[in-house]
Amino acid sequence: MTVDEAFARLLSLKDTMTPWALRAVATLGVPDLLADGELGVAELARRAGVVPDALHRVLRLLTARGVFTEPTPGVFGPTSLSRLLESGGRPMSMGPWLDLEGAIGRGDRACVHILEALRTGRPVYERVYGRPVWEDLAADPALTASFDAAMAARAAALAPAVATGYGWPAARHVLDAGGGTGTVLAEVLRSHPHLRGTLLDRAPAVATARTTWGDTPEGRRCAFTPGSFFDALPAGADVILLANVVHDWPDEHAAVLLRRCAEALPPGGRVLIAEHLREGDGGAGAGLLELDLLMLLVYGGRERDADEFRELGERAGLRLEGAAEAGGGLSLLEFLHGSARSA
Repeated sequence: MTVDEAFARLLSLKDTMTPWALRAVATLGVPDLLADGELGVAELARRAGVVPDALHRVLRLLTARGVFTEPTPGVFGPTSLSRLLESGGRPMSMGPWLDLEGAIGRGDRACVHILEALRTGRPVYERVYGRPVWEDLAADPALTASFDAAMAARAAALAPAVATGYGWPAARHVLDAGGGTGTVLAEVLRSHPHLRGTLLDRAPAVATARTTWGDTPEGRRCAFTPGSFFDALPAGADVILLANVVHDWPDEHAAVLLRRCAEALPPGGRVLIAEHLREGDGGAGAGLLELDLLMLLVYGGRERDADEFRELGERAGLRLEGAAEAGGGLSLLEFLHGSARSA
């Protein structure tokens, strides 16, 4: 790589404004305003409640990045990229993840304090907002709702892989611990009518799940149980599902969570962890490495490789039986209860 090429590469990596411009238009609903076609910047600004000149600068940058079109000066239109920023339940929408007024965007804004995280090894969310992220979400129903919406969108993308990538026919009853609004569990129960289920999470998420799909055939085979997975878990399941849950927590909390799973399972019961594995140093994609850093800054968690999950399981009396790729980089790790010595 020449010096000029290296300089250009660094310029692209240091891009400060594009990420925030994307978040700004998602928060203002600009992609939704353009969903039906082109609009002039003055009308867009009027509907979004912002200053036309300032919005024009943002739209020019994002048009140069390919997010919008500008067919005539000052008139902007949608693209396949902006479609992914629209709200309204569009599949694969990134809108909830970029909304600066929602729970995920609130966490993103804390990341400017990355130096403190590097010096302390601890999350910086509490420094910015006065309390840890989970306490902050619990104190604000609007933040809770936005967090649940973002998690449901993510869960919708991985639910088919979980439903088809595991030996569910051999199971009888699955407990989805930390399952949010139940998107994954509903798909598992829909795909395997012999299964019964239990959804356990915070009360608002469980209430949303009950309202959303509680009256469906799969909902009538499911118990909706508010609670914490750090307390004793409901007994009766032979498989406990943890889908994108363990990475939210540091090792000491993750080990407690897995121990609660072991305590709730009969001998021979299984814990199924659905996560994107960090495949050793340099073996993970940039997206997962970015998420790994975000987990440190906001939640205090981390992405892990298979050996790190194996060690966590052993501390809880669980033995890793296997890890299978389920598509899209998602791995399903199956742990057996009763085959490892509890710490």
